[in-house]
Amino acid sequence: MTRQQVFHKPVLVNEVVGWMRLQEDGVYCDCTVGGAGHLLAMLRQTNKARFLGIDCDPEAVAYSEAATADYRQRCTIIEGNFVNLDLILRDMNVPNLNGVLFDLGVSYHQLTTPRRGFSFDQEGPLSMRLSPEVPSLREKLSRTDSLELARVLRVYGDVRNYRKIARLIMERFDSIGTTLELRRIIENAVPRRFLKKNLHKVFQALRIWTNAELEKLQPGLEKAFRALAMGGRMLVISYHSGEDRIVKRFFRVLRDECRALVLNKKVIKPNEAEVSTNPSARSARLRIIEKCVS
Repeated sequence: MTRQQVFHKPVLVNEVVGWMRLQEDGVYCDCTVGGAGHLLAMLRQTNKARFLGIDCDPEAVAYSEAATADYRQRCTIIEGNFVNLDLILRDMNVPNLNGVLFDLGVSYHQLTTPRRGFSFDQEGPLSMRLSPEVPSLREKLSRTDSLELARVLRVYGDVRNYRKIARLIMERFDSIGTTLELRRIIENAVPRRFLKKNLHKVFQALRIWTNAELEKLQPGLEKAFRALAMGGRMLVISYHSGEDRIVKRFFRVLRDECRALVLNKKVIKPNEAEVSTNPSARSARLRIIEKCVS
């Protein structure tokens, strides 16, 4: 396993590089740089094009800075959130972009590092923070009630038995200190035949809620589109139905207003070969637009 794969194995790399239509005089931004997999592939395809990589996770930023060290003259890694893309570009004195990439979701490193608290298979704190700037899951739970938590599980995870799970979590909140203790609460509320799937959905919903991922996506997409130069392209890879609906709706509005061309009539998915070597790629969906009017 390579150093890159230890942090994260990017999906649809060839498709991203091909559809980005890289130009040597262009400026491109990876708004969720993660382990720099897509960014490195684009850097290797070009000799002069400039790149920005943004991530809200300081561990991803540190990793990506090291991974792209050979390209430091034309690649800058920034700790921040894409919801602040306009401010980041202003501070970097970048007037517009020729291409933008969003690879949503979480990295292999985040999911498999116990102290990050994302996994239901490993003991960890109730954290789930993508960025140290957001409140932890424990802090979020301490300020909510079973009604709101039930809504979170239903809307963000389509969770089975969401009311019962929410009620048990809130009733036993004082005794839940780790991810495995949270898992045991869920095990008591879900029939065994649905357990694995529901565990994934509950933890996914709690992660999305903790980091306000869906609330930040729409303004992030809007700012990225405004930053695109004419003919610039935006590529978005989503994994969860909630985020994919936001992307699909946003692209449809731009198309209907004749402000952008939707370049792929059918969503692009990983092929069987890629899924066989990287099972987490199974749910990836790539959508692409090209800006034609401000």
